[in-house]
Amino acid sequence: MIITYDWQQRLKKDTLDFLEHKIPDKDYDFEIIYNAYPERVNGEVPQPVVTYVAKEMRKVIQNDPDTYIDFLLFIQKNKGDYGKKIFNYVMSKVALKHPGNYDEIFRKALKDTHDKSEIKKIYDNIILPLLKKYPDKYIDDVINTVRQVPKDDVIDCAFTTLCKYMKTNEVKAKTISHKIDSFWNSENKMIRNGIVQILKNLYKIDKRLYRDTYRSYQSTYNPNFIEILADSISENSQLIREIVERWEKSGNIRIKKAAHTAEKTLKKLKRT
Repeated sequence: MIITYDWQQRLKKDTLDFLEHKIPDKDYDFEIIYNAYPERVNGEVPQPVVTYVAKEMRKVIQNDPDTYIDFLLFIQKNKGDYGKKIFNYVMSKVALKHPGNYDEIFRKALKDTHDKSEIKKIYDNIILPLLKKYPDKYIDDVINTVRQVPKDDVIDCAFTTLCKYMKTNEVKAKTISHKIDSFWNSENKMIRNGIVQILKNLYKIDKRLYRDTYRSYQSTYNPNFIEILADSISENSQLIREIVERWEKSGNIRIKKAAHTAEKTLKKLKRT
């Protein structure tokens, strides 16, 4: 749909008026900006209208974010889909313009959000662009979030985001692989699943690095490590077969079970 010029001007004026006069009074009902818009889609104001308002808000907020932090957190938590949409759009621009200054804002949003689809949007819209532009800082930040926000959906989305980033910057794949080493002994199922996700992704990106990981752990008898390696098998190579044979000789029940899982996977994969 096309928003007419007259309505664009009205929405722009009303957005500025709202930010200038309503925010200081902690009146966060932003719907007043567009409620008079005459069209509805399934009883709701059309998405392009909300997007237009979000863009106009961003133009103002990105120049003085501190003034609007309480407003942004409030609408993300309390104003439904449109509140979350505006939060994600504005914060994605603000965070890129002021890297590092507002990380606690989207980290708090992650803690307060219980819908996985919304957590995913925060990662896709805000954190992934930051990873791409400032990888040295935000690789560590994503990994620290796994430690600091012990929610399954946050952990799952964090590892998925790292995988998405690895596909766009293969040079950093080794860095990410090394930095998650500290998680290998975790008993958290989602963290272990995340490591498996990283290793399988690594196989697609850099087979040499993937095999180096198996070589570095080939002598271990730590059941946690072996279960991760067994679940991450992506090729039926001599290296992998020899490692699995070593596991099969163990007297440890968990290692034997992991070896059985590995054997089933190897049978499904063509020998290389």
